[in-house]
Amino acid sequence: MVADPAAPQEYRGIQTLLAARMAQQVLRVWRDLMNPAKVDASWPAVRAALMPIVRQAREQSATLARSAYLDARQDAGVPDDGFAPSGPLQLAIDRLEATLDVTGPVEFKRAIAAGKTPQQAMDAAAVRMVGSTQYLALEGGRSVMRQSIGRDDRATGYARVTDSDPCHWCAMLASRGPVYKSARTAGDPRQGGDRYHDHCACQAWPS
Repeated sequence: MVADPAAPQEYRGIQTLLAARMAQQVLRVWRDLMNPAKVDASWPAVRAALMPIVRQAREQSATLARSAYLDARQDAGVPDDGFAPSGPLQLAIDRLEATLDVTGPVEFKRAIAAGKTPQQAMDAAAVRMVGSTQYLALEGGRSVMRQSIGRDDRATGYARVTDSDPCHWCAMLASRGPVYKSARTAGDPRQGGDRYHDHCACQAWPS
């Protein structure tokens, strides 16, 4: 049971704000450094500038999750038994580079090939890039929650917390309420309970 009913939404809101701030930085770099007339020549500098932004946001997301997890334990009346939340999943450099490549120059060229103007192609790539980089950043905190819940004998499971206008998929998952670890849905991708998507505002909260 969640002792403080407002805590899950407060946590989700903080993570969402972190993702929004990172998105502003990503957009600024994309628009200031990317030259649509010289995509291949300008892209290496853009990617080099974007990578530390995403990695820093991911670390911040993980730090928020670790702190929130301990707060959730305390609010639920769990005695301090020395439990330490898990660290985040490591983000491989090649995965980050591939994500940026696909949502940056590849998406731009795809839009141009589809008949878009250079500005429209820039905007289309920006939308893809923001969604994918936010996913990678928030995965830091989400992986902390997932792994900590799995390791914590005091945790029975988790609940999915959405914003006020979730997609149908996320709303369906949230409607399940607390999902128990014994039901094998917390980490089972076939059940979808722990899956997220680009532009997704959902977070998991321990019970």
